[in-house]
Amino acid sequence: MPTIRKRDSLNLPRRDFLKISAIAGAVLAAGGVWGRRVLDGPSVVVRETRLLMGIILDLEVVAPSQASGRRAIRATLDEMSRLVGIFDHRKPTATLAKLNGEGGLSLAPLELVQVLRRSVQYGDLTSGAFDVTVKPVLDAIRSGRYPAGAQDLVDFRKIRIDGSRLELVKSGMAVTLDGIAKGYIVDRAVDVLKSRGFVDVLIEAGGDLRGVGSAPTRPWRIGVQDPRAEQDPSLLTSFDLPPGAAATSGDYQNAFTADRSIYHIIDPRRGTSPAELASATVLAPRAVDADALSTSLMVLGETRGLALIEQLPGIEALVVTKDKRIQWTSGFPANKQLRVNERAKDGEL
Repeated sequence: MPTIRKRDSLNLPRRDFLKISAIAGAVLAAGGVWGRRVLDGPSVVVRETRLLMGIILDLEVVAPSQASGRRAIRATLDEMSRLVGIFDHRKPTATLAKLNGEGGLSLAPLELVQVLRRSVQYGDLTSGAFDVTVKPVLDAIRSGRYPAGAQDLVDFRKIRIDGSRLELVKSGMAVTLDGIAKGYIVDRAVDVLKSRGFVDVLIEAGGDLRGVGSAPTRPWRIGVQDPRAEQDPSLLTSFDLPPGAAATSGDYQNAFTADRSIYHIIDPRRGTSPAELASATVLAPRAVDADALSTSLMVLGETRGLALIEQLPGIEALVVTKDKRIQWTSGFPANKQLRVNERAKDGEL
């Protein structure tokens, strides 16, 4: 039976709400694989759990030996750590922290430029529901101050990108990439492993997950946890992971109030936490897109959020409202099972 991985050994809660948990299982077509395949005979699954970016990171690699798998994982972790040094606004030495402090960079690393460009695109796509310049508001809320003045600093359109030159046009602006960079880092980790010839891998970072290939005897499988069952975790559903990535966002592990009315996701247009959804899961070809869209859905809400996803090729989503209604897009892989669960809950079965 599929089970949620235990995290007790690290004694840390998840940062993310609707937990996506890796479970052995599911046929996954490894599209776009490059490099020499390293497996021609017997294989083992090499697993590593680390604390990185303030979250629990899990890596699984199907390798010909423990030694080769460990070497590949070390190289992957080195790359992930390097990227954290660019994107983590909490670290004074991080490139993003320097951008926030100085208001501009004349020679920004390509990775930061790429993620900021993608962030601006999602700002446009969601009409401002996704806005990485929300950091001043979030900081004000965390400190207990009403963010009236901070709200004036929020506008993704005032991020100026000119080649490798970055500028935050308005004085006092600041960027957080917490809603997109984690997915980007997961994608780069998968790229490192694939470039070394490993085509059966699964990486999860605090609710952002991407898999290619499959486990030796089963496909990769994931489970969606009930966002209101924190003490006794239970799955709303589990299903074979389609080719690509999954990401979750929600209201509970980083709540600032007991009733979860204020938490770490902020509607950038209003300066308050969105009040409709408890969690959102998005499936997409790459984790960077699943990450940004799951955050966006929390802000957009059930109707507008799912309508947006239905328009995006290759993207599916599931949302859970605060009163525990479950809704999903037409192509979500577990929709049949969810309909059975919903009827059972309503006493129809």
